[in-house]
Amino acid sequence: MIRCKNGLKIKIVSANYGRTDDQVCPGGKTDTLTCQSKSSEIKVKWNCNGYTICHLHATSKHFGDPCANVSKYLEITYSCVKNINNEINDKSIVVFNAYISKHLTLHLSTPVNVVYDKVFCNYGNAYNPHSGIFTAPSAGLYIFTWSSVVAPKKAFDSEILLNGKRKGLGNCTNENGSGYENCANTVPLVLNEGDKVNIRTIAANYLHGQWSSFKGWKV
Repeated sequence: MIRCKNGLKIKIVSANYGRTDDQVCPGGKTDTLTCQSKSSEIKVKWNCNGYTICHLHATSKHFGDPCANVSKYLEITYSCVKNINNEINDKSIVVFNAYISKHLTLHLSTPVNVVYDKVFCNYGNAYNPHSGIFTAPSAGLYIFTWSSVVAPKKAFDSEILLNGKRKGLGNCTNENGSGYENCANTVPLVLNEGDKVNIRTIAANYLHGQWSSFKGWKV
C-alpha cells in the first residue's frame, strides 16, 4: 500500500515488477538483476495516480512474469502533489477518452468520419476533438475501443481506420429493436509515429449523444 496525507494525491514517478537488486527481498532465486515487467509502470500509474491511497498486489498474476523462477518484487517511486492533472507531464502516457456531446442524425448510405467532440482526458494530446482523428505520437502497440448507443429503429454500423484503411468493424443495428441498444468494439493496432486512427460510419443513421465514446491508449 502507498498513501499520501493532508489531502495530497499520489503521482507515480516510476514502477517496476521484477528484480534489479539482489539485496531487496532476498528470499528465493535472486541471481537475475535485469528483470523488468514492461507493463508494470503503466499499470501502477493507472491504478494509483490521483488517489490518496493505493493498494497493490505484487504478483505475476497482476503484472505478468518477466523472469520465470526468479523471486520478484514491486518497487515504486512516487510523490504527493496537490493537483495530479497539473503535475502529469510524462510523455510516455498516451491515453484519451472522448465522447459525442449531442445526438447525431446521419444519412444511412453516406459514410462519414465520426467526430467525438468532447474529452474526459487526453494525455499526450494525440486525439483531436475537432477532427475525430488520433495521431500516434510514437511507435508501439495501442488499444482502441468505441461504444455506440443506438435508438430504436436505428443503426450505427462503423469501422475503425488506420491511415484511411479498414482495420476493424463494429455492428450496432437496432432496426427491429424496441429499446436502446449499446454496442462496443475493441481493436489492437501496432502503429508507427504519425499514423492516424479514426472511426467512420458504414451504414448509420443515428448515434446517441453523451453515451457514445471513442477511447485509446498506448500499452
